Amino acid sequence: MIGLARTVWYVLTLRCEEADRVRSVGRAEDLTRAERVGASIHTALCKSCRRARRKALMLQRIVEEMGEATSTGVGLSDAAKARILESIERGGGSE
Repeated sequence: MIGLARTVWYVLTLRCEEADRVRSVGRAEDLTRAERVGASIHTALCKSCRRARRKALMLQRIVEEMGEATSTGVGLSDAAKARILESIERGGGSE
């Protein structure tokens, strides 16, 4: 019962900065159940964190695509790079 109460408290008091840390660390380390649940619920309820998550996923895709392009000897044109940077600066899409 104490474990459940701690998890609920963690979820209810989770701040954006902590949710962002959990998202970042979650790829490199194992997270506790409270961290996974807390970050998921916080992100579902927080518009800013959903936007940040979407931007992070977009950047991850871009990096993967650039890696594939450079490994095949094909690079991005200057116009494509400019479009990518412009998209990132705009926020990567709409809500």
